[in-house]
Amino acid sequence: MAEEVVLNAAVRTAVRVGVKALRRSGQVPAVVYGHKIAPTSIQLDLKELTGILRKAGRNRLITLKVAGIETPKMVLTREIQRDAIKLIIKHVDFYEVSMTEKIHAEVRIICVGESPDVKSGAGVLLQEMDVLAIRCLPGDLIESITIDVSGLAIDKMIRVRDLQVPATIEVMDDEHEEVVRVTRFIEVKEDEVVAAETSEPEVVEKGKKEEEEAE
Repeated sequence: MAEEVVLNAAVRTAVRVGVKALRRSGQVPAVVYGHKIAPTSIQLDLKELTGILRKAGRNRLITLKVAGIETPKMVLTREIQRDAIKLIIKHVDFYEVSMTEKIHAEVRIICVGESPDVKSGAGVLLQEMDVLAIRCLPGDLIESITIDVSGLAIDKMIRVRDLQVPATIEVMDDEHEEVVRVTRFIEVKEDEVVAAETSEPEVVEKGKKEEEEAE
């Protein structure tokens, strides 16, 4: 069982102008919302929040303990706003889940290994899908799906239906969709590139001459 990720928070009363002072004090404004759940404004310590988000990612449940609220909230990170230059966290949206209700999520698809045809230079690996849409209970969420592509030869592919997904997870994407394939590497000769680059200007020039003659 994965280690519990705990994040401490306090109910937030600061709004608008008060939010700037909140950030200067090392706190981050945030909101918790969910299905049939009234939104709650909270504030968190920037240093603690940064470490927890790095650890949890998007698909790992966070036990949010809000001071003054007896029962912890089980949440997922949904949106993080950062300073455009310093990249410091400015605001976070958390989604509160019910452990007995299924939710929709997206998990990363990670390719490992190397196809012999790609290694030799004869082929090129093309990954058509980076994420997989799924539906499951919050406690069954996974962070990613790993595909071993070391056995893929040229013109061979892996489709959604070929992915190894736990039985507790329902895949929402079409099972026929192509996830990854190895295609033959086609080398373009230098003279072909030059011809392609010069063909269009020649047509334009010819058209320009015909216009001048017509005048």
